[in-house]
Amino acid sequence: MTRHSKHSNDRNYYTHKERAEAGFAGTRKDVLGTDCFLPFGHCALSLKAPKDPVCTPEGWIYDREFILEYLVRQKLELQAEAKKFEQQEAKKARQAQAQDQERELREIEAFRQMDQGIMPQDSRHKRALSAAEEAAAKKPRKGELMSIDKAQMREKSFWAASTTPSAAPAELKKVDTIAKCPMSGKKLKVKDLIPVKFEVADQKMLDGGGGRGVFCCAVSKDPITHQQAVLIKPTGVVVLESVLEGCVYKDMRCPVTGQKLKGKEDILKIQQGGTGFAAHNETTAKSFSLLRSVAGDARTQSGHLPKAGYVGLH
Repeated sequence: MTRHSKHSNDRNYYTHKERAEAGFAGTRKDVLGTDCFLPFGHCALSLKAPKDPVCTPEGWIYDREFILEYLVRQKLELQAEAKKFEQQEAKKARQAQAQDQERELREIEAFRQMDQGIMPQDSRHKRALSAAEEAAAKKPRKGELMSIDKAQMREKSFWAASTTPSAAPAELKKVDTIAKCPMSGKKLKVKDLIPVKFEVADQKMLDGGGGRGVFCCAVSKDPITHQQAVLIKPTGVVVLESVLEGCVYKDMRCPVTGQKLKGKEDILKIQQGGTGFAAHNETTAKSFSLLRSVAGDARTQSGHLPKAGYVGLH
């Protein structure tokens, strides 16, 4: 009869509930709130409204100060990695050259010995001589104690930490020294950054660090939250995609400055702002762990995900 009291888990197998509580193959799902997404027009590095906004060819908005600092730091790191790779290749070339020289010396020495008749060249004689020498070296003479080289015995000892052989360092791979966009992962140069002129809808909100709806369309003056906005590259004006047909494509001119555009290649889509609605973006996050620790469980289960951000998703 199945027990339903204190010992309800006293069975000879693990139930699904017991495995989940023990931390085996645990999956956690949570719904992301609005606070987990970056508002439209905010810098993807500082997470604030940019003071000097620029846009990448993929439509990501950054503050010029932060993206330039990131590109310089990444460039220096890539150059340092490239220098280490060059040193590794030079070391490998020197080792290969030394091995070639050693092989040539052995060949010359073997030819000299064969030419002068110093050593017999029969391989059977060589093996017999080496075996006899090894046996004579190992076998102690009468009344002589066997000498043991402890340093040689410790050479490959598993228990001696100081002499345990370690694995060879991982071989470095050739790196590309061109910096990449932190969001799209594509190559990004300073000359590719496009200046942006946002129309401010709420100056007080902008002074406080920004927020949802702080920028608006330059034509309709509607706040931009999750709508698709586009950038007119020659002028830096940002408008909603819904006004392109009536205000831009008709005469192929900027609706604010009146500057002539070459074509649709001068129109760039900007990354949309995120919201907590499933119709606009993906709002469900999953965390799967095969075996969790106590510290991992405490970190994962603490707080509600929209308030705690991405903490706990590993």
